[in-house]
Amino acid sequence: MNKPLVALLGILAVGLIAVSQAFFIVDQREQAIVLQLGQPKGELRKPGIHIKIPIMQEVRFFDSRILSVDPKPEQVVISSSFIDKQKNDEINKKSQSKTDQEQATTVIEDISGEPIIVDTFARYKIIDPLQFMKTLRTIGGANLRLSTILNDATRAVLGQTTLKELLSKERDSVMIEIRGRVNNAIIKDKLGIKIIDVRIVRADLTADLRTSTVRRMISELKERATKTRANGEQQALEIRSKAEKERTIIIAEAQRDSEIRRGKGDEESIKIYAKAFNKDKEFYSFIRSMEAYKNALANHETRLILSPDSKFFRYFKD
Repeated sequence: MNKPLVALLGILAVGLIAVSQAFFIVDQREQAIVLQLGQPKGELRKPGIHIKIPIMQEVRFFDSRILSVDPKPEQVVISSSFIDKQKNDEINKKSQSKTDQEQATTVIEDISGEPIIVDTFARYKIIDPLQFMKTLRTIGGANLRLSTILNDATRAVLGQTTLKELLSKERDSVMIEIRGRVNNAIIKDKLGIKIIDVRIVRADLTADLRTSTVRRMISELKERATKTRANGEQQALEIRSKAEKERTIIIAEAQRDSEIRRGKGDEESIKIYAKAFNKDKEFYSFIRSMEAYKNALANHETRLILSPDSKFFRYFKD
């Protein structure tokens, strides 16, 4: 093989290598910056085929998708919350019954300045690759920095938020406020990223706080049950007393009416007996004696010890 041909092949190989090094492809999921001797050259490269100077220039690729950071759960002290006892007393007077859910809400409101376990995560996007490269450099560095900022913002916001608010519909406004604080910190530090969303995955009581809360719930439920039973017994006593009073009144009125009727009956019977006696005294005496015989001799075991001349047997002589 002659030398000119070898030289030509070498030149072609070097040319192919140079051409391959001069072109680069930016994927749809990426964005790129061309660096010349460590300094940015030109504008941000969007998806497509681009050219660079081999050796002198290098390409740094950055993800253009929405990324996520998920810090470890942290203990956060929530805001103090106090209950208006007088207001609750008025509510309890108006409504004696209370559901278990309402009772649990009362216990939650009592938790003040206590630590809870909060698990958050955030989604962000690289909007300024150059600034991102200067400050954070890598996705790992960004996640570490964002975790610190997110935890600080979460502590600041939850320090002004009660547990009741955190577990209610106001939770959305709490997450929006956290996101705003994180974005403000990112803009201040010029990190080249933007927070898309911040979410609180869970907010749990610590083991000790959960145990004490459950004990308080049980204690308050027992106290309410005792109070309810006492009220029930008081109402039952009032009902029984009222029923006994009504019973006594009814019986007394019935006895009064019966005595009145009995007196009227006796009066009427005396009048009838007197009238009959005045019409035929002998017949009246006979009838009364027959009734006496009937009542006295009704039982065959009855023994009478009387004189034969007793007037009781005067109708047996004839």
